[in-house]
Amino acid sequence: MNHYQIVKEVINDWDPMNFLSFSSEDEYDPEISRIVSRLPTASVEKLAVAIHEVFDEMFSRSGAPSINNCYPSALKIWNKIYNNKFPNVNQKQYY
Repeated sequence: MNHYQIVKEVINDWDPMNFLSFSSEDEYDPEISRIVSRLPTASVEKLAVAIHEVFDEMFSRSGAPSINNCYPSALKIWNKIYNNKFPNVNQKQYY
């Protein structure tokens, strides 16, 4: 799964603006593209800030999600992308 698909899955599952119950699944595609463009240099914290900034830019009049509400999705995205690259990191046992 590529980065765009991962971000799309997480953002659509979250549905931060509660639009998907009455619109199409491509509702957040512009925001997803902007978030994906910030992935290469982002930490989880920076990714949460990026998600917040993107939604604030696009939906500031509609009540964009707070930064705190962006962290769970940022963590899900980060884990889906980077746990796939390092699958044994969390499973390693130290004796």
